Parts: sequence; structure tokens; C-alpha cells
Amino acid sequence: MKTDPTSIAKHYRRSVRGKLMRLVTVTNTVAVCVAGIAMLLYDLSVYRGSWAAELTTQATILAVSVAPALEFDDHEVAQRNLEAMRIRSRLLIAALYGADGTLYASYTRGGSGLSPPAAPPPPGEMVAGERVELSQPVIHNGEFLGTIYLRARYDVASRLSAYVSIFALVLALTLPATYVLSNRLQKRITAPLEAMTAVAGQIVDRRDYSLRAPKTSDDEIGVVVLAFNAMLDEIEARARASEEANAALQASEAALREADRRKDEFLATLAHELRNPLAPIRHAVKLLEGKEADEQQRQWSRTVIGRQVQRMALLLDDLLDVSRITRGRLNLKMDVIDLRSVVDAALEVARPLIDSKSQRLTVTLPQEDLLLSGDPLRLSQSLSNLLTNAAKYTDEGGFISLSGMLSASELIRSVKDTGIGLDPKAIPTLFEMFSQLETAIDRAEGGLGIGLALVKGFVGLHGGRVEATSAGPGKGSEFTIHLPRSIVMLKADQPAPPAAEKAALDGGSSKVLIADDNRDAADSMALILGFSGYQVYVAHSGREAFDLVEQQRPEAVFLDIGMPDLNGYEVAAAIRRQAWGKQVYLVAVTGWGQSEDKERALAAGFDQHLTKPVDLDQVEALLRDHLHPNLKRSV
Repeated sequence: MKTDPTSIAKHYRRSVRGKLMRLVTVTNTVAVCVAGIAMLLYDLSVYRGSWAAELTTQATILAVSVAPALEFDDHEVAQRNLEAMRIRSRLLIAALYGADGTLYASYTRGGSGLSPPAAPPPPGEMVAGERVELSQPVIHNGEFLGTIYLRARYDVASRLSAYVSIFALVLALTLPATYVLSNRLQKRITAPLEAMTAVAGQIVDRRDYSLRAPKTSDDEIGVVVLAFNAMLDEIEARARASEEANAALQASEAALREADRRKDEFLATLAHELRNPLAPIRHAVKLLEGKEADEQQRQWSRTVIGRQVQRMALLLDDLLDVSRITRGRLNLKMDVIDLRSVVDAALEVARPLIDSKSQRLTVTLPQEDLLLSGDPLRLSQSLSNLLTNAAKYTDEGGFISLSGMLSASELIRSVKDTGIGLDPKAIPTLFEMFSQLETAIDRAEGGLGIGLALVKGFVGLHGGRVEATSAGPGKGSEFTIHLPRSIVMLKADQPAPPAAEKAALDGGSSKVLIADDNRDAADSMALILGFSGYQVYVAHSGREAFDLVEQQRPEAVFLDIGMPDLNGYEVAAAIRRQAWGKQVYLVAVTGWGQSEDKERALAAGFDQHLTKPVDLDQVEALLRDHLHPNLKRSV
């Protein structure tokens, strides 16, 4: 049986209207009654308080007028004063008592049938129903002369009657006004319910779930409207959520596939780059072992080994730098360095590749002699990475320019080439980790795709930025480094170091101990430091290292961390426990180069931490700085 939506609507309209009318009427009536009763009680309280105040005033005035009569014992005057109170219509009894408490004079309103008390009541006032009594002493010039007693009656019933009449009038005016207003307002209240009922009927009849009931209020009816609409929204919401989930899942899968692809490419490139130097090293070693090789060939073999080892060390350093930059743990070694020195160091790295491809290079720097406050290694490395990239992706005989310009706000250095150029779409991801252009893989000539990411990280740590521009594929590219003006200063005149300090550049007779269970690493490092004039001792275990330190008392000790019997941390701790070991310069040498490894080394008592493979130039610089702290570096 189909229900008529119109009859349903009428039913709900009548029901809600009746409830609203009853609610408004009852609420209004209760509010008026409560307000009237509250006002009546308050008025009676104030009214009764005014009685006592009025009677107190009358007693005070009367006490002043009868005080002379009591003082001179004039009964007649006292009686006249009391009888004058008859003009107070509410006053029933007025009595005057002497100092001994006997009734001295009195007045009683006729017809009241009352008489004054035989003795004066205690001082104070008493209110009981319509009766108010007051007893007050008469004091003149500090002398107690007697007591005044007053009794009055106030008409409370007439006041209550007046209030009831006013209340009835207010109620009579309020109820009709309430009915009229509620009759008009109920349409606004029930309109949303009527609209919802009509929509519900249409949905039941036509199964059209696209209909929505308008929400015009936030009350209970509004909640019902929301519930109906929520039922209709559920199917659409679930479908939309399903579509969004599918899209997000597809995006996540694409991101995972892209990350997996980059990981595979990175691992393959890393394996390739680590294997590449091994072949020339292996060939050079075989040549050194051969008896037929002459001295020139042996020297060439040593050069090959050194170059390939340096290449592997740079590759590993780049990987460590990327990790540190990503985690925000790369610390700059700040110094003041000449801009030309930074450029020279970068050119020294990139020059072999540029020359091997017969490329033309021009360098244009600011005319001023400029000093930079920053990390010399990172500043030159960022520039050398750009120069090396330009050489890789520029054909033989191509043109590369390095220019610099100082403005009021920044120092600008740019590397421009006539190479393969860049697709504008590739520029936004150019400085990301392991990013390599698909069209340039065959020109990469080695590398993990982290060079530009390092440039961005190094420059960013100095407060600068790097950007790339290109007119398009085949039209060359330009990479520009912007450094803030705050780290740039004009070069000040600096005196040349005295000739006497030059002698301090060698080791002299300083004692150095090298401890490493890798005999080749320890012995080769000892030979090179020996060439520099140091007196070097070598140990291949922790126990042997401590014994040698105790016997020879060297000024500096280089300790490998992973040694047998005693590791480097234990040897360092044992040295520091000795009185003579407080001043020994301890340097940790390890393959672990994370920040926590350095912190652990410093906590164990080491003064410095070096990551393998150790740069011997850095070792000698550390020794010079420690053994000759007064020797100043020239910029």
C-alpha cells in the first residue's frame, strides 16, 4: 500500500506545530510566573527593610526631643512628644522608659487594644509578619537617660494584592502575544521538516537518489535533514573514495617503480664505477712485478695506481657527502680563501678532461682581489663539478667559459658551454640525487649522477643557490652559482710569512706513531711521512701501539680503530690515562665516517677523526697545525 506523502507531511506538520505551541506557551507562562514571584519576594524584602529604617529614623528623632524632658524630669513634655506620633498612621505604640526601666510616658493608638510592655525590651529591632518593634536607648552628652520603644504595623496584604493584579495583567497580555508570535515563527521552524518530508516521499516513490533536502537550520530538524542527505551521499562518497584510492595506489606504484628503477641504475653504475679503476690498477701491479719493465714504465705504473686510487677515493667521498647533506650532518670547515685559489683548484681537477677533448676554456674573474669566507674544499668542489660536467657533455673542440661577477648583493660565478644542452622539462629534476639525462648517459664518462646534487648542497650550506638554464637540446647550457655578498670581502694586504717559518713546514725531529693492522697502509704512510722529515714508528696491533707510545712518547699518534687485541678506542683511553698521555695528539683513522662515529672518537679522547682512504696531504696539514700552531697559512 502506497502512503500519500501529502498526508504524511500534514501529520508531521500538525504534530510539530502542536508541540511547539505547547512548548512556547508553557515556557512563557512559567517564565512570567517565576519572574513575578521573584520580583514580589524581592520587593517584600526591600519593603520590610524600609519599615525598620523608617521606624529607626522616627525613634532617633523622638529620642532627641524627649532627652531634655528625661534630663529635667518633665513628664508633661515627654507625654506631648509621644502623643505627637499619632500623625504616623502605622505607629501603634510609643513608650518612654526611665533610666531605671520604669515606664515614664506612653502613647497607644486608639482602638488598637494594645498596651506598652512593663519593662523596655532589649535594644534592637524585630520584624514578625506585619509587626515591627524597635527598642532604642536615649543618650545625651554621653549619659544614658532611658529607652524608647516603638511598635508599628505595615499592610502587607494590600501590597500583595496589588502585585497579584499587576501579574495577572502582564500574564493576560503575554499569552495572546505569545500565541501570535509562535504561530508566525512555527512556519520557519517546520518549513525544513516539510521540505524533507516532501523529498523523502519523492525518493520513496521514484527512487531518485539525486534529490537532496535543503538544510536551513542547525537544530534537531537540521540533524534529520543531514541524516537523509548523508544516506544519499554515501554511495557517491564511497565511489569517489574508491576512485581516489585507486589513483593514489597507482601513483604510489609509479613512484615505487621509479625509485626501484633509479636504485637499479644507481647500483649498476656504482658497480661499474668501482670496477673501472681495478683493471688499470691490476695491470699496473703486474707491470711492476715484471722484470722486463724499465724505470720509466714502473714510474708510469705508479702514476696509474695513484690516479685510479684517487678516483675511487673521490667517488667514495662523494657518496659520503651526499649522505651527510641528505641528513643535514655535513659540517663546513670554514676558512678565508682567495677566490682565484678556489678557481685554480677547480681548474686543476677539470683541466685534464678539458685538455683531452681539445676544448677551449676562457676564464673571466672580477678585477678586484676577493676573499671568500667558507669551506675551501666545498667551494672548489662545487665549481669543479660544474666544469667537469661541461667538459663531459661538450663535443671535442667545443667551448667552455668560466666567468665571475661581483654585485652589491651577491657573487655570481657561471659555467657556460656549447654542449648538448638541456630539455626545459628536465631542469627541475636536474639537481636531484642520482639524476642523469637519458640522452646523456653515453656521454657521462663515469659518475653516479650525484655531482649536481652535491653542488646544490655545498652552495646551499654557504647560503647560496645554483640554477641551470638552456636554450634547448643541442644549444648548450649555463650553470650559475649565486653566493651571498656577506661571505665576500676585498683582499687585505697580508705580510709574507717570515723565512724562519719555512723551516717549520717539514717534520724536523717530531715523533709520529702509525698503528694499523693493514701493514701496507701503515708502512706506506710511514714512508711518506719519513720523507717529510718525521721520525715515524709503526705498530700493527693495539698492544704493540701502546707499548711503542709508552717507550717513544711521540707527539702525534694515528690509530686505526679496528685493530686486534686492543681496538683504537681502548688504546686512546689507555694513553689518556697516563700523565704523559694528556698532551699526545691522537687521530682516529677508520673506514666509518658518519657523524656518530666522529662523536664517539672525540668522546674516547681523540683530537681528530679521519676517514679512510686517508689523504696524506691532509695528514701533513694536521701535523703542521698541531706541531707548529704559530705557523700561519697564507691565503
